[in-house]
Amino acid sequence: MAGEEEAIRRLSSELNYLNEQSKILSSNLSLLSSHRNELGMSIITLEGLKNVKEGNEILIPIGAGNFVKGKIGDVKNIITTLARDVTMERTIEETISKLNETLKEVEKNIGQNEATLQNISSRMNEIERKAEEILQKKQ
Repeated sequence: MAGEEEAIRRLSSELNYLNEQSKILSSNLSLLSSHRNELGMSIITLEGLKNVKEGNEILIPIGAGNFVKGKIGDVKNIITTLARDVTMERTIEETISKLNETLKEVEKNIGQNEATLQNISSRMNEIERKAEEILQKKQ
């Protein structure tokens, strides 16, 4: 009887731990998915800029569905943020290449997080079955 109660406590503790890990992974997946979408939009935008000529008028997004009109100056170079206050100038092709590399890493991380989340989910189901078996034996 005491062994069964101890087993239920251990299983409950592990289930709580796995549930917290599941929440963290789900949050990470959400952030990674947002980052993947942002990278994809940047790549599409840069691909479109290849066909724009200097002086062409474009709409510049300023957030929340708002835009300002602007004219393109230098269409050959992109200013890329490397760190908080560090930027560098790259060609469109170099920037697209870097974004594609980052996109591959993000997709790899998404896959790893999804696999880990699936393993956690499987283990949680297994724990619930074991706990149910123990409780049924108790009755």
